[in-house]
Amino acid sequence: MNNKTKSGTIATPKASRREERAERVDINLGHACNHKCVFCMQGTSGIEQKKWVKLEKLKEEMRYYAEEKQVRSLGLLGGEPTLYPWLEDALDHAQKLGYNDITLNTNGYKLADMQFATMAATKGINRYCISLHSEIPEIEDYLSGNKGALIRKIKAIRNLLKLKKQGFNIVISLNAVLNAMNLPTMDQFIKFFRHIGITDIRLNYIRPEGRAENSKELVQKYTDAMEKLMQLVKQNEQQFKIRLTFGEIPPCVFPASFFNNETLRCKYIGEYTDRRTFVTSFANQSDGRLSDSEGKQRFVWQDLKMEELKTLTEQCKKCAFVSVCGGVWKNYLQMHGDEEFKALK
Repeated sequence: MNNKTKSGTIATPKASRREERAERVDINLGHACNHKCVFCMQGTSGIEQKKWVKLEKLKEEMRYYAEEKQVRSLGLLGGEPTLYPWLEDALDHAQKLGYNDITLNTNGYKLADMQFATMAATKGINRYCISLHSEIPEIEDYLSGNKGALIRKIKAIRNLLKLKKQGFNIVISLNAVLNAMNLPTMDQFIKFFRHIGITDIRLNYIRPEGRAENSKELVQKYTDAMEKLMQLVKQNEQQFKIRLTFGEIPPCVFPASFFNNETLRCKYIGEYTDRRTFVTSFANQSDGRLSDSEGKQRFVWQDLKMEELKTLTEQCKKCAFVSVCGGVWKNYLQMHGDEEFKALK
């Protein structure tokens, strides 16, 4: 459903439009990781899912999307993809297939090694999405489950910025998982990393699944976070002036003064600029609805969220934006109920 604004323009996120083809592919290399984030969605993965996909299978998957789907934008996911033992070979193959936009979704740990960071940039990785959640060392280390995490992540950022100055085509974004521990100082978080040189920050609201399932000390209500988020919007407009986006927040919980402003809505709600994304993962249960006989899954991320991972409240069913957000995470409703949500016209 496309929602017309007063200006007559389409005001729904492109990523939610089923008729649009996916523009990128994210391939999960395996769930093994050197961190233990307290909100990790894959923290309860089994041994099979933590095994790395064989290089030949990965090459075939990259070929499938490049040739069959004409995709040229590739994302590498984990676990922690920098640990993948055949990463250099995979990147060489990706370039041969014509991938010209390669994103690494990483905790940044190995990028603190300048030699590794240089290899990554030389082999064609031009986008680095670094999971980083607090400017306070004790909080970052706790959330990441790794002592000294903040120090290494800052070193990784500085290495990438040095490479960018040397002429490499590099875009760096920080991906912070919003939760009750880091939200209170998120303005200082943005200010700190803006000073270092970061101009793109995504704040994704925590999902109460994986290690964070039923974690009320981390998963606060959406509406309890709104005052702080609106302060961030105001500060960003007046002071920070970076690309700041929020993700995985139902539209109806935003204040009307914000959501009814088309400019602000399209600027700050990340789903308005996100691209529809193919996803492949391996070593899943072979009897799963989306899995083939070997446990490989292929799906479009935005569609999977709406069809499998979220559910509709009674208010959602009457909402004009239901095709945009797809409802609410199932576990969230079990924790906090549905009183926050309302139908938008």
